[in-house]
Amino acid sequence: MENQTEIEHLLPKYFEGKTTSCENEQIEAWMNEDEGHVRIVSQLNMLYLAADTHRLAGDINTDKAWNKVKEKTRKRRLSQWEWIQRVAAILSIPLLISVLALYFEKPEIPVAQTIEIKTKTGMTTSVVLPDSTVVHLNSESSLRYPTLFAGDTRQVELTGEAYFEVSRHPEKRFIVSTPCHSSIEVYGTCFNVEAYKEQDRISTTLVEGSIGFRYRDREGNDREITLTPHHKLVYQPTSGNTRLYATSCESETAWKDGKIIFYNTPMEDILHILEKRYNVEFMVSNSRVKENSFTGTFSTQRLERILEFFKISSRINWRYVDSENISDQKQKIEIY
Repeated sequence: MENQTEIEHLLPKYFEGKTTSCENEQIEAWMNEDEGHVRIVSQLNMLYLAADTHRLAGDINTDKAWNKVKEKTRKRRLSQWEWIQRVAAILSIPLLISVLALYFEKPEIPVAQTIEIKTKTGMTTSVVLPDSTVVHLNSESSLRYPTLFAGDTRQVELTGEAYFEVSRHPEKRFIVSTPCHSSIEVYGTCFNVEAYKEQDRISTTLVEGSIGFRYRDREGNDREITLTPHHKLVYQPTSGNTRLYATSCESETAWKDGKIIFYNTPMEDILHILEKRYNVEFMVSNSRVKENSFTGTFSTQRLERILEFFKISSRINWRYVDSENISDQKQKIEIY
């Protein structure tokens, strides 16, 4: 009790910078005892700063301010109010009343709004989230995120493909919600996610750091797989199966730099990548085509040029196909 009374008398001097080094250590030790002590000091310090402003302004309406204080303090915790009353004995009463009214009229906590970013076919974009996380969004993708990350999580929703460079905040988990009851949890890392609704798979590739992929297995049970750098996980929601394998990450992440990199990449995956990049739809009429793989790097080449490389190296033929539906927005290409 004696220590508490002493602290009450030291705080006004502490705010004015008139305490000794020994007294500073005493106050700091008291603050370290409880987070509530830190909040009290922070709140009182704000009152003293406001008091200086009002002392210069000299426009205090005591009666009006006091009525506001009495109304607001009924909704505040008693212990906090008692502390303010005790330390306030140092201040003049009219000034204290005005300062408290100013404190209780502080703006309310802003409510987070939801923002949705969408990319058109064949286009990519980048966005910086409120926590400084950078997200690169691929073609035909959408990202939903709040204007303010409140609480102990930072949660976003992704449909499509994105590359995340998550800013490190150990006290706030970063969660990417993807379709089919799946999600990815991280604290600060770089990874790629591909989660288009129309596809029968969701994949994530970890470049650096550590992530946990959460999903539902075939029995409907919630599972989690932890990835280490340079590994890719592919999840099939219909069967609940997962595959995890090593990768250089180049092929999966080159799109954000405007490149296409294949390293012994299966032809089925190649065609899928080209569909997103060039806004086309492939129709494979020869099942043996999917047995091929290809290695190469492309950047500004036209699609026809790339398909000609495949034709020469793997004896794959291709041709444009006229669509019977004039409303089709994608050009169809047969691979045979």
